[in-house]
Amino acid sequence: MKFCGAFVAILCVATNAVAAPSLVLESPVRVTVETSSGAGPNKTTLALAIQQGTSEFTLSVSQRGNAGDALAAQKSTSGWKEGYLFIRDDCLADDPAATVWRCVVDHVFALAEVEKSTPGARLIYVGSVFAGEECIESKRIGCALYKGVFTDIYDRLENNALTPRADAPALLIESTVRGGVFQVDLIETWKANQERFIAGSKCLAATQEMQKERCAEGITPRGAYLFNATLATYARQDEPLQRTRAFARVALCESARAKLSDSECSAALRASALLLSSVKPGERPRVRGNVSSGMAKDAKTKL
Repeated sequence: MKFCGAFVAILCVATNAVAAPSLVLESPVRVTVETSSGAGPNKTTLALAIQQGTSEFTLSVSQRGNAGDALAAQKSTSGWKEGYLFIRDDCLADDPAATVWRCVVDHVFALAEVEKSTPGARLIYVGSVFAGEECIESKRIGCALYKGVFTDIYDRLENNALTPRADAPALLIESTVRGGVFQVDLIETWKANQERFIAGSKCLAATQEMQKERCAEGITPRGAYLFNATLATYARQDEPLQRTRAFARVALCESARAKLSDSECSAALRASALLLSSVKPGERPRVRGNVSSGMAKDAKTKL
C-alpha cells in the first residue's frame, strides 16, 4: 500500500507538472512555443513568446496535427528571411469551398533601429501577410517576401453580394515596410496584376461570338469587368478605369447565355457601383491574429 501511495503521488505530480516551452529560435531574438489547447481533431493551438531583452510579444497560432506534429510544423515554418522574422498561422479550414483567401498567414516581426541616442535595435510587429501557396505546400519560410517587397491579397471584396466568392476580385498587392508597418506600393501593385488585367481587357472587348475564344481560363465578361475596375480603382489608374467602365452594361447585363431585363440590368449596375465604392486605394487586407506585447516574464522576475 505504501508503494501504491507513493506511485499515486508521483503520478499526480507528473500529471500536474507544466511542460517547459520548446525552443524555436535562440538568436537574434528568442522564440519559444508550447501547446496551449486542442483546436479540434488533429488540430492544435500553440502559444508563442518572442522575446528580445526585457520586451516580449505573445500570440497564439494554429497548426495541423497532434501536439508533437504541430510543434514540429511550427518550428519548420518559423524563421528569418531578409531581416524579417516569419511566424506561421493556419486557419485550419477543412472545406476548400469555405476557406478564406488568406487562410494561412505569416506574422512578420523585425528588429528596428531606435532613436540615435539609444544604441541597438528593438523588436517590432509589422503585421500579417499571406504565406503563399509555395510556402504552404513545401514548408518554406517567407515566400511572400522577395527583394524587400511583400506580396499579399486584397480581400475586401472576398464576400460580396454581386458574385460568388470564387469569382470575386482578388488583387495581388505589393507592400514594403516603412516606419515599421506595411505600406502598399500602388505602382508595383498595378504592375503585378497586368497579366490578369490584359486578359480581362481582351475578354471585355470580344464580341459575343468571340467570347468563348478570348475569355480564356475561366474568365467571364462580368468577372473581367469587376477585376479590372477594382484594380484600376485601387491603384488610382483613372484612364484605364474609364476605359473599363465603358464595358459595364455589356459585361454585367449582356452575355452569350442570357440578357438581363432593364430592371435587372439597373440593379446589377447599381450593385457594381456600390461594390467599387467600397474599394479604398492602398488599403491593406483585414487584420489577422492576436499579437500582444509586454514585458518578458523573466524580466518581471528580476525586478
